[in-house]
Amino acid sequence: MNNQNVKNIYNEPYRLMFPLGTLYLLWGIFLWIPQLWSQESYPITLHRTLVLNGFMAMFVGGFLMTAVPKFSRTHAATKGETLSYVVATLIIIGLAFLITEPILLSLSSIQAFLIFIFAFRRFRLTKASPPFTFVFIFVGFLLWILAGIPGNLFSQIPQVSLQYDGAILAFILGIGSKLIPGILGHSEILPPHQSSLKKITLFSSIPKYFYLLMLLFASSFLLDVQYGNWLRFFIVLFMSMRFWKIYLLPPIKTSLTICIWISSWLILLSVFLKAIWIEGFIHAGHSFFINGIVLLSILVATRVLVAHGPMKKELENSKWIYAVAFFIVLAAATRVSAYLMPDTYYRHLAYSSFSLGIGLILWSIRYLKFVRIFPMEIKVNG
Repeated sequence: MNNQNVKNIYNEPYRLMFPLGTLYLLWGIFLWIPQLWSQESYPITLHRTLVLNGFMAMFVGGFLMTAVPKFSRTHAATKGETLSYVVATLIIIGLAFLITEPILLSLSSIQAFLIFIFAFRRFRLTKASPPFTFVFIFVGFLLWILAGIPGNLFSQIPQVSLQYDGAILAFILGIGSKLIPGILGHSEILPPHQSSLKKITLFSSIPKYFYLLMLLFASSFLLDVQYGNWLRFFIVLFMSMRFWKIYLLPPIKTSLTICIWISSWLILLSVFLKAIWIEGFIHAGHSFFINGIVLLSILVATRVLVAHGPMKKELENSKWIYAVAFFIVLAAATRVSAYLMPDTYYRHLAYSSFSLGIGLILWSIRYLKFVRIFPMEIKVNG
């Protein structure tokens, strides 16, 4: 690998973070496989750390640290920014074997702070007009940081859920409201170049109703669990219809767009399930995590890998994508239904992990290899 390609790994952090995130997720879910033959251990802290502060943090970092410079038309990630985030993640995962979950949650705020500084510096410098929905990203940073504050300040909702119910859902609502309709074909993804020298900030383009939407979303975690879940459902319902346009079939019909459209509906249905199923809302949350965070992350990562690598559209219309989506959705259904079958609950955790692992391995074999393919290599070899 030449020096330019090494530089590209740091300038486009997804090339380093997607493989690491995939490894963390496989490690985190395969912890449940031994439940098939023994229930002597229940590695919940290590599992949560690997999937939230490992997989989730790496894919969020990979997406945002690659996309924010492009949307803001500012400088790419630096070596120091990329490595500091990766090293912080490694330290947190290493400490998961030594310290308690409340302390781990506090340390995870470091990850949110590093990406917040990264994004804030670029949006402060931009002369482009980023999509106003991106302001939801900053709501996500706030909730992620608050998740690390000791004590139960947020009703009966576990603080760890502030990371996926709060931060990650906010990221999906923010950046997803531009990427999802863009990939599906409803709009352009990147904003047009602006010839005007007038500096346009992200906050100057926000409609007033959007401030209310963000306030309601953040305040939903201060309410009773049931009311908070319902409030978030109506916010996601509004965003998915207004911006994602999921009530329409994708104008661009490929394996990738169809699966992203299905994942978008599953996100909405998962949030609805949490609202109506109070007794099992934590288990319903796994539907959002698997169908929403994991599946949507893998699908959007496919677009990123293809667009920054081989640039062959046929890769987005492969039957592999349907197979990957099938096993991931099956994993979600198996995990949620485990609550309904207490006699085989632990075995269902293993079945779900196995199905999710198959989907991830299939995706990795077919697409993850493209992190090594750079546009320069395509031009030289093309």
